Amino acid sequence: MKNNVYPVFMCNDIEKEAQFFMEQFDFEEVFSNEWYISLKDKNGFELAVIDSQHDTIPNQYRKSCEGCILNIEVDDVDALYSKIKNNKQIPLILDIKNEDYGQRHFMIETPSKILIDVIQMILPSDEYIENYKETGEQNG
Repeated sequence: MKNNVYPVFMCNDIEKEAQFFMEQFDFEEVFSNEWYISLKDKNGFELAVIDSQHDTIPNQYRKSCEGCILNIEVDDVDALYSKIKNNKQIPLILDIKNEDYGQRHFMIETPSKILIDVIQMILPSDEYIENYKETGEQNG
């Protein structure tokens, strides 16, 4: 039986990366040392960052995270977009837009270049509505 599942991102500057998630998405630090920081938000969502060069990581994997998208669903994507869009320190990778498959979203990049897809679920088009297996998951 699973007790928890959460991502741990390997990066070169764990303090900067953790600060990004705390400032932009209201995570709080729950554990910290010089090579690992664990974060959790008020809803219980958790993530962590680890120094990519730490001994616990096998040698062949000691590099910063790449090729990863972290989806963060929010209640009001437009409010968060307004907050982030003028912050020159946060690269806006994809401008806000609606998708036929049932998302209003935009994408940003963390200091370690992790791609964050900030999403609000919306009603999908007729073409996509049948693809949803769970009921009650679409908003809009």
